[in-house]
Amino acid sequence: MKKIKDFLIKNNGTIIDAMYYIYFIIAIGVKIFYFQYTTGISVNTANYNDVNMNTMRAALSIILMIFSVLFLLFKKRRNGVLFTANIILSVLFLADTLYFRYYQLPVSISLIYQLKLIGDITGSAESLFRIKDIVYFIDLPVYFIFFFTKKAIGKKYPSSVFKRGYEFVCAVFIMVISILMFRTCFDRANTALHAFDRNYAAKDLSILYYHYYDIKNFIHDETERRKPLTAEEKQIVSDYFANKKKAENPRYNSIAKDRNLIIVQVEAFQGFVIENTINGQEITPFLNSLIKDSVYMENIYHQVAGGNTSDAEFITNNSLYPIGSGAIYFRYPNNLYNSLAKALKAENYTTYASHAYKPSFWNRQNFYDNAGFDNFFHLYKYELDEVIGWAVSDESFFRQTLDMVDLNNKFYSFNVTLSSHHPYDAFIGMGNLDVGKYQGKQLGSFLKGARYDDYALERLFEMLKERGIYDNSVIVIYGDHSALFEDQKEDLCEFMGVEYNEFNWKNLQQIPVIIHVPGTGLTERVTNVGGQIDTLPTVANLMGLDMPYMLGKDMLNIPDNKGYAVLRYSTVITDDYMYISDTSKYYDMKTGDVIDSKIYSDDLKNKLLDLKVSDIIINKDYFRKINK
Repeated sequence: MKKIKDFLIKNNGTIIDAMYYIYFIIAIGVKIFYFQYTTGISVNTANYNDVNMNTMRAALSIILMIFSVLFLLFKKRRNGVLFTANIILSVLFLADTLYFRYYQLPVSISLIYQLKLIGDITGSAESLFRIKDIVYFIDLPVYFIFFFTKKAIGKKYPSSVFKRGYEFVCAVFIMVISILMFRTCFDRANTALHAFDRNYAAKDLSILYYHYYDIKNFIHDETERRKPLTAEEKQIVSDYFANKKKAENPRYNSIAKDRNLIIVQVEAFQGFVIENTINGQEITPFLNSLIKDSVYMENIYHQVAGGNTSDAEFITNNSLYPIGSGAIYFRYPNNLYNSLAKALKAENYTTYASHAYKPSFWNRQNFYDNAGFDNFFHLYKYELDEVIGWAVSDESFFRQTLDMVDLNNKFYSFNVTLSSHHPYDAFIGMGNLDVGKYQGKQLGSFLKGARYDDYALERLFEMLKERGIYDNSVIVIYGDHSALFEDQKEDLCEFMGVEYNEFNWKNLQQIPVIIHVPGTGLTERVTNVGGQIDTLPTVANLMGLDMPYMLGKDMLNIPDNKGYAVLRYSTVITDDYMYISDTSKYYDMKTGDVIDSKIYSDDLKNKLLDLKVSDIIINKDYFRKINK
């Protein structure tokens, strides 16, 4: 006992350090588990027994790698460096959590281009924060206990430490063991899926691996972008467009030629509000009447990724897919695009983009200039005479925009609304809709926001008629992305009268697309499945525009009458089946039942070619390079 006591007294500093190191490893491990648990990645949130242990072993191995590297590189300030590393990782994990709740993916390295957005989305971030998220920082005060304890003991007894040689051997041993452990985990994961959906990187090998994988691919993509097109890439793209099916004599071709084009992208507007009621009240009475005299696409799925609203703008104006990481508006703003604005400028249109917020937000100023817009009306062009949400109300936005557009010449006006931005706080006290038990809840506020959108759009139509341009215009209205996220699933599924499961939830991610061509009698309800990417081909056909490089399809002239939508992260939805990449399962679209994967596996591969072609076009600046 005396020898043990003497050893403890002599080595008390070393023992405290060892406890400190173990505490660091355990603390980071707990935070990773919490992230995987609270986001649902790799963990069944209803059952702790369903934790993906391969993911947690991979996380532990990476933590040990990080620890061993820091242990080797630092000696005197080692404990302080580990404490700093903990803080950095804690902030990162919290950002991952909040970002995942909004976008359904963790933070990407490409967000370094988007840091200016953080101040602008504070309201949304606050609404996504949960009190349980304090777990990311609750361990930090304990480090001070270690610090002061060691300091107090050090005054009474000299603190001995391991010799440098022993430290080196210990660190290398930990590193080797952790690498071997990770290699085993890596071999058990289906890493082929990571290229299609980066969430799989976090799902299979932890959030730490996701960030490594994301950084590695970001560097690879940026390097590849500067390389010339390969012969194989040229062949893939040229074959794709050569083999793309087109209608020989498309219906309604040029029915709206030379008309003004007014497109309204409505913020966070989902399809389930159309023709729906609450407490006996129509949520969107104006739009319900409008679709009876319009082309209404009722099964369109949004296809945005990390660029969210800006992705929807890009998809609509270019009929290309968003990129897998970050926003095109930031990462590829100077590419050569065959955009809608450029096609209309060639037809002697004046082109306008309007969004009553900061021109730097989503890098819109730079992107719009390159995309062919002659004018960009932004926050500093509008008088804040009525504020709802982030800036001027949508009603005032429409009125002031029409005041600035030259109505005497053919024009294309692309309008992005803002009032109904998440988290819909501006509508909590608004009395435009009785939402009953959902009053004060996010769903209730969203429904009030949808009702306001409906009112503002009705006012837009009235303004167009008052100014004498309604009859000679094409008006397109669509939603940009999801309004309610999975943290609101209980209220939304209850409201819609469906059980929550992967199939039903994915099915709710639809947006309305309405194309109104006054005086033509063009009225059609399109029931085929489609995506945002199909809006431009449909409009281009109606206006008689020649745009050969669109990846989408004309929804009024669908080849073989087979509709489909490919989502950015490889989920594919067709008239017959839904493939959800998160679960790697196929579902029957009529019943929602899981079906044999062999039935549609070949069709799935063909559909996913869309993403590959789009990535080549964007990542390699294809249109610029083929014209050299």
